[in-house]
Amino acid sequence: MKRYNKPMFCTEYMARPNGSTFQSSLPVAKENKVAMINWGFVDGKSQTIYPWDSWTKKYTSEPPLWFHDIFRKDGTPYKQEEVDFIKTMTGVANSQ
Repeated sequence: MKRYNKPMFCTEYMARPNGSTFQSSLPVAKENKVAMINWGFVDGKSQTIYPWDSWTKKYTSEPPLWFHDIFRKDGTPYKQEEVDFIKTMTGVANSQ
C-alpha cells in the first residue's frame, strides 16, 4: 500500500507474551506512517488481558503479563512506562 501512496492500518500487533509490545511496534509504524489500532484499551468487557487461547481455556485470575489492554478498570495504567512511551510517540507528552 505504501508503494501506491495509500493509507495503511495495522489492526494486529499487541501480544505482550509473544514479545510484541508498544515499544517494539509503534516506532516501526511511525517510521512507515502506519495507523495502529489496539483491540483492548481498558480491562473489562472484551477480556483482552488474556491471550488468544482464552476462547478455549478458562482463566481464573489476572495473567502475569497482559495480552492487549492498557488500563485497569479504575483507570490506572497496567504499565506506566507503556503509557509514557505512547504519549512520547504520539507527541502528547510534548504538548502538555
